[in-house]
Amino acid sequence: MRKSCIIFGSIILIILSLSFFNYNYPFITPKVGKWSVGFQKVGHIFPSVIVDSKQLIPYTRLDSILKSEDNYIADPFYIQEAGIYYLFVELKGRENADIALFTSNNGQEYSYQGIVLNESFHLSYPQVFKYKKEYYMLPETNETNQVLLYKAQNFPYNWIIEDTLIKNTRLKDPTILLSKDRNLIIGVDDKLTQFIYEADSLRGKWNEVENYKQGWGNETRPAGRFFRLDENWYLPVQDRSLGYGSGVSIYKLQLKDRLELVKEKSRYLEAQKKIKWFNRGMHHLDIQADGKSYYMVYDGDHNINDEEYFQMKRTFKFNLIDIYNYFSKN
Repeated sequence: MRKSCIIFGSIILIILSLSFFNYNYPFITPKVGKWSVGFQKVGHIFPSVIVDSKQLIPYTRLDSILKSEDNYIADPFYIQEAGIYYLFVELKGRENADIALFTSNNGQEYSYQGIVLNESFHLSYPQVFKYKKEYYMLPETNETNQVLLYKAQNFPYNWIIEDTLIKNTRLKDPTILLSKDRNLIIGVDDKLTQFIYEADSLRGKWNEVENYKQGWGNETRPAGRFFRLDENWYLPVQDRSLGYGSGVSIYKLQLKDRLELVKEKSRYLEAQKKIKWFNRGMHHLDIQADGKSYYMVYDGDHNINDEEYFQMKRTFKFNLIDIYNYFSKN
């Protein structure tokens, strides 16, 4: 009798544990599809926005231009100069991804301008910004084991390597903050361990911050540019609860005492079931002030045939990391 009770109790415990694990990170998730880009102007950032179903650049738009059906566009960043919106995206085909450009005179209708940066290695996350009247780009160059800074010789074209900011480091989606508060670069390694670096200027020496709370696991990988609101800095990060790139959460940067990112809004962006181009997930966001409003660009992917993944390893991995993180901070 005692043995039967132990066996029955063990079975119940296993079932409850599996149910808990599946609730946090489902064993079966929709298969990642091809990515498209969207954009819109909004009057506010928080608490949330409604994704515009009409203002889109679907991946199929490139099929006729590039004479191929293997393309998608993702990781949009933009910069507005003299009334023109310059939209930089990762363009993925059969080979390594390149950086492509769209332009618009009104932020509504975009024209494809072609590839503006390609290398022998994979490029993505084309974080473009202006610094001391010059145009720079800090893309993901993870495959080179370095964080490379590019500079435009003839904006928005002719990008060349200007500097190596961080050496001997495979950093995914390095996101830069240049401000009077701090100059930071935040990214993750291949194991989703978060690292923060600091320098006295863009071209200064970037060293790992001495005192910061290091994230690990889900919601650690940057998902777009830092943005400022009400004297605070915020960072979009990827949420992987329902699979890779299934959503974007927003974290506030705490600068007092120990440097730390604190969750402000969970799943700010997520799958848009009524928008076929974004029906599986969303994983990138770039917000900037545009007059009294805000202009934002984002991406999402398209699961065409309701295909699914069985991801047992992923479910156990992220749940165990969450458990470790919980007990290590308490």
